[in-house]
Amino acid sequence: MAVAAPPKPGARTAVAAGVLAVLGGLWFVAGVFMFGWLGLSQEPLLIPSQVTDAFVGLVLLLGGTLLLVRTELGRALTLIGAVLGLVAPIVGTVLLYQRIYFVAGGPTGIEQLALRRVVVALPFVAILVLTLLPATRRWTRH
Repeated sequence: MAVAAPPKPGARTAVAAGVLAVLGGLWFVAGVFMFGWLGLSQEPLLIPSQVTDAFVGLVLLLGGTLLLVRTELGRALTLIGAVLGLVAPIVGTVLLYQRIYFVAGGPTGIEQLALRRVVVALPFVAILVLTLLPATRRWTRH
């Protein structure tokens, strides 16, 4: 009869951070195509939003994937992607008050701007916390 090995140190936090990062990356990549889904035309003002979505999405996808295979680079990229995921809606809010249309991230179905910003920020706060935990650092160093 085989005895199950104890879980590796930090496995739960690292895997949770990696999975959330991959899902967040997919959500940002979905934001690249969101304007077409909504029937909006490809206006020049929408292009910075799409470039931001693509960049943040790719950083999160790469970081989350590398974190799941236990690399320190994955942890660093996940941290960078989570910070960018938090900063992008803030920049969008500031630009909106300058009358510049900038929407970062994928579709949420939430029309109210303040509520959308909070809902968008929560997963990235969770990614930051999980990635910064010492258990996740141990996961990438073993």
